[in-house]
Amino acid sequence: MSEEKNPETKASPEEEKSKEEKSEAVAEEKKPDIKALEKERKEIIQKMLRIQKEFMELERSKGVTEKDIHHNPQGIVKEYKEEHEKLANRLVDIAHELKGSIRT
Repeated sequence: MSEEKNPETKASPEEEKSKEEKSEAVAEEKKPDIKALEKERKEIIQKMLRIQKEFMELERSKGVTEKDIHHNPQGIVKEYKEEHEKLANRLVDIAHELKGSIRT
């Protein structure tokens, strides 16, 4: 008589251990590299501050207004705005990765 496993019976300790090891391995693969994300976050913040400082200088020297920024930005203003938005979005993505949440 061959032994067939009954689906209602519990798995052997070895099988349970194997399942736990597999789930831990999958969880480790999904974990973000926290140090790398923290480093990238700091670099992004430094870039954003540099952009803001350069933009403030441009604002003082060229008289850039809120209207120039938000309504049909052109030239260097458009470049600053696009770069700042790109960095800000990446910063939000990093924050979600660090907290283990999803961006909606």
